[in-house]
Amino acid sequence: MSTDYKPISTAYRQMIKEMTENRTSARIQFYSDINEFLTLHGTFKEIEDREGEEYLVLTTGEEVRLDRIVRIGDKPAPGYDESFFQCDTGK
Repeated sequence: MSTDYKPISTAYRQMIKEMTENRTSARIQFYSDINEFLTLHGTFKEIEDREGEEYLVLTTGEEVRLDRIVRIGDKPAPGYDESFFQCDTGK
C-alpha cells in the first residue's frame, strides 16, 4: 500500500464531514499504516488536516487517515464496490 496521501472524492469527504458535524456513530473499515484491515466502531469528532493529509478523529482519540477508509457503515469508499466485501468462495 502506498504511503503517499491521495485525496478522496469531494462527495465522500462531504459525507464524512456531515457525519462529523452530527457526531454520528458508525462502523469504519480501513487499512492501517502497516496494511492491516481493521474495523472500528466509534463516534466521529472532527476532520484534521496535517501537512496535507486528512484524518478522521473519533471521540475515543483514534484516528483514521481518510484515504485509507474502505467503508463507513454500509457505504463503500470510492474505488471499492460490494464485490470487495464478499468472501472468496473459490468459484
